[in-house]
Amino acid sequence: MTMRIILLAFVLTIATPNFTAFAQPAARLDLNASAAIVVEQSTGRVLYGHNIHARRYPASMSKIMTAIVALDHLELNDLIVIGTEINNMPAGYATNIHVVGETVSVHFMLKALMIRSGNETGRTLAIEVMRRITGRDDITYNEAKPLFSSLLNQRAASLGAYNTTFTNPYGLHAAQHVTTAYDMAIISRAYMDIPVLAEIAAMRYFDGDGTLGVYVPGANIRQYSWTNTNRTLPGGEFSHPFMTGLKTGFTTPAGHCLVGSAYFNGLELVSVVFYSQDPGRWLDTHQLINFGFTNFSFREIATPMYLADEIYIYNPRRGDPATVEIIQAYGHQALLSHNEYANITRAIIYDPLLLVQPEEGETSQPQLLAPIEEGEIVGAIRYYTGGVLVFESPLVAAQAVYERTFDSDMDYFLAMFTSNVFTRRALPYWFGVFGVLFGIFGMHLAISASRRARKAEKWSRPEPRRSRYDRR
Repeated sequence: MTMRIILLAFVLTIATPNFTAFAQPAARLDLNASAAIVVEQSTGRVLYGHNIHARRYPASMSKIMTAIVALDHLELNDLIVIGTEINNMPAGYATNIHVVGETVSVHFMLKALMIRSGNETGRTLAIEVMRRITGRDDITYNEAKPLFSSLLNQRAASLGAYNTTFTNPYGLHAAQHVTTAYDMAIISRAYMDIPVLAEIAAMRYFDGDGTLGVYVPGANIRQYSWTNTNRTLPGGEFSHPFMTGLKTGFTTPAGHCLVGSAYFNGLELVSVVFYSQDPGRWLDTHQLINFGFTNFSFREIATPMYLADEIYIYNPRRGDPATVEIIQAYGHQALLSHNEYANITRAIIYDPLLLVQPEEGETSQPQLLAPIEEGEIVGAIRYYTGGVLVFESPLVAAQAVYERTFDSDMDYFLAMFTSNVFTRRALPYWFGVFGVLFGIFGMHLAISASRRARKAEKWSRPEPRRSRYDRR
């Protein structure tokens, strides 16, 4: 019994929905981008895609990965002194944010990286991470860059972004520095799962100093004021009311790119646009986000402890119900399109070791074999849409089921007698018993009277006379 339960539970555990098997709603968005995608944050389900596995240049969207790796190795309150790594930036990439010798916090640097899109910021974070890992304070940026890029690639692969290669921490164009819309969505989901990074992504403005108000005696601390380069955030020129981030990117080879994030009515989306134009990337992002919110939602397809079935019992204990209620152990909400939800079907599968098929010629339905414990797994219920498994839950017996035996029959009859012997319902039986006893008693009296009469008659007869010859 225990092994059967363990085996069935294992099967249920490994049978999980395959979101990649869901068909996208039949639609064709009029996008300017050469590659684009929109996914749901918590599940990763692709809601719409165009050339999602085509390799593209990510430009400054690379900084999303840099922020994740920086937080893997640095603490928010760690202080950094900007070094000469910010000098000699490639033409077109210098942003003149920092100065050599100023003191900044890691938390501030993440804001500079994501809000101001600081290229020097990416360099400084990369070299600081490699100083911590190698223990070398004198490591140069040229030494740190390939080591940090290796960390970026390892982290991307660990997330499942297998078609991504980073060669620098801030998106400097290189033929080998590539990713895909699908991979960038994976990386961006990981970013948004980190609360402090998600908070930074949603910031439209920043005004403050390099240590975020922390006093450091003798330190060179500067003031900053920025506006986020993401113009889809509320208050931006192309604002969307539900946008929460994320990151822009641009180089001439990469074109205008944007990772967007949005939240509405319990649904969180991440969109990616590659090689669009301006304002095309903002408008493309609007289309992707609106498409997701319009066509998809989380729907409750199953509630916990739901009465899923009622099935007959084979050879139940006398006096017990002939059926047992079967309940669904778990509930589930699924991310579905409106059409998918409208076409949900379900299938109930019982444990074949517990199932008794009717004999040939019988019309009864299959029955469960007693005994069954309350709460015992007896099967599973599966929900499908379009032939794709959405959810599976164990089915358990709502009540204990006992097998009929000779002893259980005796117990039943004894219980019936003791429970009914002194009730009003038993009066006819009592009258019947008294009638039988009275009849027996009457018969006894009649037989006794008959015997007494015969005996009295015998004694009342005179004894016959005997001859003298008989008396001899």
